[in-house]
Amino acid sequence: MPSAPVVPRPGDSKVLYPTVINTADPAEARIQTQQFLGNPHVMRVLERDKPFYARVRYRSVHGLGLMSSQYGAAVEISCSPPIQKVCVNFIAGGKMLIQDGAALGNGTVADEEHGAVFSFEGDVTMRWAPGVRQLMLTVDKHLVERHLHSLLSEPLHGPLIFDTAVDLANGGQAIAAAVQTLKKAFELSGRADPPPVLAKEIEHGVLTAILLGLRHSYTEQIFSVQPLPSPRTIRRVLEFIHSSTDTAFTVADLAEVAGVSERSLHAAFRRQLGTSPMSYVRRHRLERVREELLSLDPAAGVTVTDVALRHGFAHTGRFAAAYRERFGEPPSATMRR
Repeated sequence: MPSAPVVPRPGDSKVLYPTVINTADPAEARIQTQQFLGNPHVMRVLERDKPFYARVRYRSVHGLGLMSSQYGAAVEISCSPPIQKVCVNFIAGGKMLIQDGAALGNGTVADEEHGAVFSFEGDVTMRWAPGVRQLMLTVDKHLVERHLHSLLSEPLHGPLIFDTAVDLANGGQAIAAAVQTLKKAFELSGRADPPPVLAKEIEHGVLTAILLGLRHSYTEQIFSVQPLPSPRTIRRVLEFIHSSTDTAFTVADLAEVAGVSERSLHAAFRRQLGTSPMSYVRRHRLERVREELLSLDPAAGVTVTDVALRHGFAHTGRFAAAYRERFGEPPSATMRR
């Protein structure tokens, strides 16, 4: 029997969502939500016989955002382009009917097992059942388009349009996991932004999950065959990695250094080095973490988690396991030397 899909939950942590709306006024809810996202929309309350309330929480970093929303009565929210966001919706506690004017089909039902994605190339209408809880990932569209360009290594020939429905048990697992990582980074970082290297890692994970895991108008083009770069090109990338130890970058940045598509760079690394570009980067960063741990005074108050986050490792358990596998001891033992 297939396992149930893992749906990212909205959560209520004040650390995770420092910006909060709690109101019984529909106009106030609409105006403040627009201020969060910078996107105009129209909201209609569909059930006048039920008390209205809005509970909306939002947090963002470097073009990525998470919005947790719940309305007490059934509402309809409509948005029209131009809107410079790509959004992925996850639903708990009910259903939402979504009409995306740019996508094919007669509408999408989002629920516990199905999310929805749209890039606002046409009118979008969302009809919420009362009490539905939504977690929405928002990504600045220019980040998605830049990442798409890095995958293709050629100009875009038209708008990016998604198949709206996201089956969380078949194809949607990657974006759900990426959202969980973003939530975890917010929680671990407290009210401060995640460290730049970590933020870049998360950004890349989100963008890759959106463009490789979700179906859209460029899917076939992304997965077409491309030529491999030369060994000299790979040497140039390695020199960049080794000389940029304190720089936040992703495989898209490495592909730009190489002047090739991200897919071609992946294939070349596999052929020449037996690993992926970011696996190589993470191994190099593990070595940098070890150097820093060996130089730290344990009485200075800096923790292993502080060092790991600064070098882009969001999951402390995975980091500790990777460190032990690489160096034969836990990071805490290195720090105590």
